[in-house]
Amino acid sequence: MPQKKNPDPLELVRGKSGRTLGHLVGLLTALKGLPTGYNKDLQEDKEAVFGSEDTLTGCLVTVRAVVNGLTLNRSRAAAAAAGLLLATDVADYLVGRGVPFRRAHEIVGSLVRRLVAEGRDFSSLSATEWRAENELFDDDVVARVTPRVSVLAKRTPQSTAPAAVEARLGEVRDWLASRQG
Repeated sequence: MPQKKNPDPLELVRGKSGRTLGHLVGLLTALKGLPTGYNKDLQEDKEAVFGSEDTLTGCLVTVRAVVNGLTLNRSRAAAAAAGLLLATDVADYLVGRGVPFRRAHEIVGSLVRRLVAEGRDFSSLSATEWRAENELFDDDVVARVTPRVSVLAKRTPQSTAPAAVEARLGEVRDWLASRQG
């Protein structure tokens, strides 16, 4: 339909995940009761493994084509990444100051409810308003609760840290290149 704005190729890729998960369940079921060594049951592993690889390869080619055709609207993306999405970062800020996470969650939950009722978000709070919410909020909270700081604060290999994302993208690029060559 002409009015449809959904990314159709990505919907199809998402749909393929069911096939791949089905292959995984079938493979795990075949392997479940095997003793050590080769058994005829393992004849059933080829379809699952090769079928999943073919599906993944096709999906990655599709995703690559979509991503290569994207145009990023930085201002809209920045606006979408801000606001109350940073509530966990606010709770993490308090945890870093010694507040147990359960209590930090309660403090931030109360703050979020108030901000929603007022039609505001974290960026609208002054340092005085932060401190009025809890004395552990210092002047640095304004600079620490931003989308950029949130992304940079993540440190695990699977996180949004730019180095982690670049490493994973490098692995995928290498894998795609090996599949196309």
